[in-house]
Amino acid sequence: MNFKRKSLMPTGCAALLIGALLVTMPARSNAADANDDQLSQQEQSLEKDAKDPKYETALKEKYNLTDDQLKALHDKGMNDSQITMAAALAKESGKSIDDIVKMRLDEKMGWGKIAKELGIPPKEIGQAIAAMHNHKEERADAKKDRVERRSERQEKRAERKSEREDRKSQRNKS
Repeated sequence: MNFKRKSLMPTGCAALLIGALLVTMPARSNAADANDDQLSQQEQSLEKDAKDPKYETALKEKYNLTDDQLKALHDKGMNDSQITMAAALAKESGKSIDDIVKMRLDEKMGWGKIAKELGIPPKEIGQAIAAMHNHKEERADAKKDRVERRSERQEKRAERKSEREDRKSQRNKS
């Protein structure tokens, strides 16, 4: 018997199906778009921290911003996390924060594209954002809390152990 292998799909249909998939799949135009997405996710995670009054104080201290500058940026519709991005880009590039804000708001550029145009790797901006996210004081407080919880657990374990030993000695006496 002579068996021929049969195709499950005619060749023309396969090409048409592949073509349709390629047309409907979303495509990235360049690496700056991918960087924008990554920085946008970081921006969203910072929005939670930005509501903290300590965050605004840390923002002013780290990037040498005045209350007037912050108010002006808020009036333009920027939240604290966006201000952090702009301030980090300004600090890394040596440009003014107003130049960065102009690129973002007036020219409608994404954060990744701004970073690329300024010659700054978006990774550095992400690290600056992460540094703002992880305040040193908060980390010290968290460590102190962990140490306290650990010592409380150790005390409880010691109490339970002594209780077990007491019960065991009482059983042995009877």
